[in-house]
Amino acid sequence: MTDATRKTLPCGCQVDTARDFLGRVVGTIAEKGDTCPDARHVPAGVVVMPGREHARPE
Repeated sequence: MTDATRKTLPCGCQVDTARDFLGRVVGTIAEKGDTCPDARHVPAGVVVMPGREHARPE
């Protein structure tokens, strides 16, 4: 993965984003938000970023 950037999810978690080998944007949780209710958001966990702006490029 290359071109990593840091973004904040709506739940408050900080993620480092990059594209995977399929072209999807994935985020590695760098810091869990104080009020984040999602149990899947754990430090060093990987999530597929939601939204159209993160879709695979055509």
